[in-house]
Amino acid sequence: MNSRTRIAVIGDVGGHFAPLVHLLGELGVRFGTDIDWPDDLHVVQVGDLVHRGPASAEVVSLVAGLLERGVWTQIVGNHEQLYVDRPVFGWNETIDETSQTQLRDWWADGRLRAAAAVTDNSGEEWLITHAGLTASFWRQGVGAPDSAGATVEALKEAADDGALWHPGTMLLGVDDDNAGPVWAAAGTEVYPSWPRLEAQLPFNQIHGHSSAFDWNRSRWSAESWIRPQIRLDLNRRHAAFEHSGRRIVGIDPCHLAKAAPVFEPLVLRGAVIG
Repeated sequence: MNSRTRIAVIGDVGGHFAPLVHLLGELGVRFGTDIDWPDDLHVVQVGDLVHRGPASAEVVSLVAGLLERGVWTQIVGNHEQLYVDRPVFGWNETIDETSQTQLRDWWADGRLRAAAAVTDNSGEEWLITHAGLTASFWRQGVGAPDSAGATVEALKEAADDGALWHPGTMLLGVDDDNAGPVWAAAGTEVYPSWPRLEAQLPFNQIHGHSSAFDWNRSRWSAESWIRPQIRLDLNRRHAAFEHSGRRIVGIDPCHLAKAAPVFEPLVLRGAVIG
């Protein structure tokens, strides 16, 4: 277990190096000849490090150094999938060969992960994935484990057999409660799946990839009947779905070619990462 007490979960970066450095500065990281990293801080990043913004190579290089120091946990996103597994969608950008090799090496040796589990200072468990875990995938895809840690282990196996990448509405145009935790859409697949299947959330979740609210267009991206269970934090671009006494928090800032004006992590204090 990690002994650090402040775990900052950072949403999609999307090739925006300067905003990432600014965010880390807000967390107490100091950049100079060397990087001065606070003793109490560990970062978990939810994936989609690359594409959209102008500096994917710089982002990957920075994260490579932080992974080596053991202060950073990296989750795989669908944009990393283009380089570490079969490409299932087209994208109008390609990152440089050095960055591609870095991503492949991370995936091969386990530094690029399907998921992470964190326990906060109240004893609540949090599962962190790129897109969020639907109730159907939890039940059928990984066998309904009762803890975040056990789910992380089950998702490793799902990565090995390809189930991790199961597509949903973003690729197929049709909602699918079995969409995997790299592709599921928050407002139409992840959140509705739990009350629809009358399933209790076994643990809290944090995800990126998509938001139940389109921050850039100021409109919902969630089914209307589920919206009363979603609390929006407009100042942080966080959307928290509440069900059966637990939460699924979306922290995708919805970067485009220009970075979002707000880019804040979800910070869990007094926490440990498994």
